[in-house]
Amino acid sequence: MDTLPGIEVGRVIGAWQLVALTATDVNGAATHPLGTEARGMLIYTPDGHVSAQIAGPDGYIGYVGTYQWLGDRVVHRSLVGSPTEFSGAELPRTARLEAGRLSLASLSTNGYPVLTATWQRVTPAPDAPNVGTGEQR
Repeated sequence: MDTLPGIEVGRVIGAWQLVALTATDVNGAATHPLGTEARGMLIYTPDGHVSAQIAGPDGYIGYVGTYQWLGDRVVHRSLVGSPTEFSGAELPRTARLEAGRLSLASLSTNGYPVLTATWQRVTPAPDAPNVGTGEQR
């Protein structure tokens, strides 16, 4: 997990809940590709794994794999994913961390819309076990 000036990887480790998913076209028009009620979770582990899952009334996007944090960018390297274009893909994202929210945006390529997912940190469940001990909090 390389780091460059920008967001330190330690600040993003853990679970994040989806706030919004938008697609912005080349003319600046924004839509919600999975609907305005889409829900999801993003998880970064300390050992370099990532899981991103987003579902809404209009579909599903998800993948698992590894990540490389590069300051204000992150590269997700998926092992498996849906839709199939996300399987075995390298998914570079620009990153912004402000006011407790993490925004990840795809790069603008070949006229495709820029997908931006905005996440907020998940509060641990009150009955979650302590990590490594199996004991309840």
